[in-house]
Amino acid sequence: MSTRLYSLSPVSAESGEPSERRCLNAGHDAVSEPFVSSLSPPPIFETKIKSGMVINVNGDYHDHSQPGKLLCCQLCIEPYLVRFPKVLQCSVDHRPLRFNAAPVPRISIYFTGRNSELDLILKSLASSTGDEPARFAIYGMPGLGKSQLALQYSKLEYASHRYTYIFWVSATTIEKLSQGLTSVLDLVDDKDRHHPDQDVRLMAARRWLEKSPHSWLLILDNATLDSIPFLREHLPRENGRGALIITTRTHQVAEDIVDEGAHILELKALSVESSATLLINAAGLKESGDFDRKHVEKLVNQIGRLPLAVEQAGAYMKQKHIPANELQTLCDGMALDNVINWENSLGKYEKRSVLAAFGILLQDLHKVSPDARNLLNVLAFLDPENIPLDIVARGAERSKCRLAEQLASSGSPPEDSPAVRKKTEQPPPRKKRKVLDPGAKNAFSQESLLRLLCSKESLRGAMSHLEEYSLAQPVYGNSPSLHIHDLIQLVLLKESTRSQLEQKCHTFAVTIITSAFETVGDPCTPQSWAECERFVPHLASLQSSYPAQTPPSREFMDMSQGIAKYFQKRGRYKDAEALLSRVLAQCERADGLGADHLDTLSMVHLLAGLYIEWGQHDRAETLCARALAGREKHLGADHPNTLMALHHLALLRDRQNEYVEAERLFVQVLEGQEKKLGAEHLDTLETAENLANVHTIEGRHDLARQLYARVLAGRERQLGTEHPDTLITVGNLGNVYRRQGKCKEAEVLYERALARNEKLLGAEHPETLIMVENFAFLRERQMRWAEAAELYERTLAGRERVLGYRHPRTMRTLGYLADIYDVQGRDEEAQALRASARVGEADTKNIT
Repeated sequence: MSTRLYSLSPVSAESGEPSERRCLNAGHDAVSEPFVSSLSPPPIFETKIKSGMVINVNGDYHDHSQPGKLLCCQLCIEPYLVRFPKVLQCSVDHRPLRFNAAPVPRISIYFTGRNSELDLILKSLASSTGDEPARFAIYGMPGLGKSQLALQYSKLEYASHRYTYIFWVSATTIEKLSQGLTSVLDLVDDKDRHHPDQDVRLMAARRWLEKSPHSWLLILDNATLDSIPFLREHLPRENGRGALIITTRTHQVAEDIVDEGAHILELKALSVESSATLLINAAGLKESGDFDRKHVEKLVNQIGRLPLAVEQAGAYMKQKHIPANELQTLCDGMALDNVINWENSLGKYEKRSVLAAFGILLQDLHKVSPDARNLLNVLAFLDPENIPLDIVARGAERSKCRLAEQLASSGSPPEDSPAVRKKTEQPPPRKKRKVLDPGAKNAFSQESLLRLLCSKESLRGAMSHLEEYSLAQPVYGNSPSLHIHDLIQLVLLKESTRSQLEQKCHTFAVTIITSAFETVGDPCTPQSWAECERFVPHLASLQSSYPAQTPPSREFMDMSQGIAKYFQKRGRYKDAEALLSRVLAQCERADGLGADHLDTLSMVHLLAGLYIEWGQHDRAETLCARALAGREKHLGADHPNTLMALHHLALLRDRQNEYVEAERLFVQVLEGQEKKLGAEHLDTLETAENLANVHTIEGRHDLARQLYARVLAGRERQLGTEHPDTLITVGNLGNVYRRQGKCKEAEVLYERALARNEKLLGAEHPETLIMVENFAFLRERQMRWAEAAELYERTLAGRERVLGYRHPRTMRTLGYLADIYDVQGRDEEAQALRASARVGEADTKNIT
């Protein structure tokens, strides 16, 4: 059966470590001195409580023991996913609690139809009879209302009890898809929801969707071409009780995601009649009756009949009490030939229409509040799905203090002060055609924006302006956030470029986000991970929108390093590689940096460390040599950063089992660090521990124990007894005792390290699995074969999921388990394991 394609005219609006050695902590080489993803509005739950107190998702406390009593309390938006499982456990009669996690409040209050489209979606999804989830795709240009249509469908079908669970996932980037799909686990209280490895959580989310006995709907909003491979891997492939709706801008993406025989809807612009009705309602003209419908129809044609643009034009008219004929005059005066090239092929008429609708709103916002207008330009460089205003305000506060310190030390007035303006003002240029925001050029005031962001009252006022003009949707609460439609974001970014404000706005956005990230604790510690995750989508957005040929700031690279460390500690090696590779490529091509610049070499160094831990030794070899040669050239052989590059090379030799060379290099690095940094510096302690690891392998246990004791004491003083790096040393000290036959002493240390790692990092984190395998070594030494086999099996299963079956550590564990099976007489199982090991080794050799 061929794919069915629908195109309807709308009827209404929407508007490694080696098993006994520590993992590489590759992030001590900072470039300079010193960014829980934001979530959509909370889902709608239906509870089945018959008596007692229950909390619904809106934060209302319902006391069912006292009918009619309602206590309202505004809850924080951000942590709702964490709280929902507690709500889910409240069902007294054991009937499944229903919820709609789609951001239903985003539906326009003027949504009045799309009845034929809604009916088509319903019939299409209901017609599926197989064991796979039904799929339906909606595609069309920005602003047509694809997301609104999907939201309205979810609202109606949830109310009709068609679905028990409704999930909403932003699909604009792979990072958002990954976060959104794994949030399913939080909502349903799955046992793997807190697993530290993202790949494991993704697998668990797919498994839950495939095995759920209840009906569910998963909406993937705004899928892109880049997301298709990810979706093919992680979307559920079975369970006829499930359904998927995908919205996207292009027909190609729709066809690639939905299966053969599935339905695709091309959403069109509103009809003239429906557009006119939408404008009348949004502008409040219906109440007054003071309008000429033919004139209204002419106006909506002028702005393209895009629901988003029509509704914004209505919002402008209502705000300014402007009749339709006057707005028509304003539109006629706009420079409609300033068009925007969308990623979809729009006709010239449609392009002009979009500019006309948005241009008036942005013009008027600039007149009312230039700061609010500039703030909108700045925030457009962040991820538009959900912009956490608490992070923005925190970064602004630090930036304001830093600016004041700089001004105090230099004695110079602010750049936007009258004294500076008088010196820099130029004669007015010759009159040119108007742009979207006349007067915006050279009107950007950093100091004024910082004052706005540092004042709760001023910030709330700016949010009110954006909401009044339908340019953004604030979500208030303990953690206020802002949503910007992607069409509006695109207009803002294009206009920033045209008005020559792109670099200023982007730089300001980078400044406030990087400043806020400086308040986050050590990204290597679990206590900081939830906060680190909130910065991930905004780092990606800033990185992708960096002006061409502009070198990334040192603060931006520091933040990138911090997030990469966070990814690495969570076992998210692919995410860390993608981030560091992007920043490295940016550094290499940027003016003023280049391949041999020290900032570029810092990225090379970090990426080399990642590859060492990941077991990709060939890639690590090339990068280690490059970083070491470059730093020796620029800094000298005894500079701390050069020594860290040499440390990486030593660690690589260790991983390659070249212990004599590794020891020689570690000794050289340690002597240099003790001289330059001191014996207690954390970098020095890291090298001392890795040297102790080599001594342990070589059987020089007394030397190893002395070094471990030194490292443990230093880390406990500086990092605390439960820091992951401290626990690594605890486990390594246990290894020495085990090798010396002191099994009781080793077991005490292993138990301490394993228990804390399981709590802090999770049961399948790479460092936790090292401790599990060390316990297996201990049980093997004690000839407790069954326990050893069980521990090796746990290690192998975890490493296959987290690291992949080709990883050297996975292959090594497989061999250990096969040896235990031999001892137990499980010959067939041992042979099967060794056969799979040979396949893995062959695959690894074929990797280029």
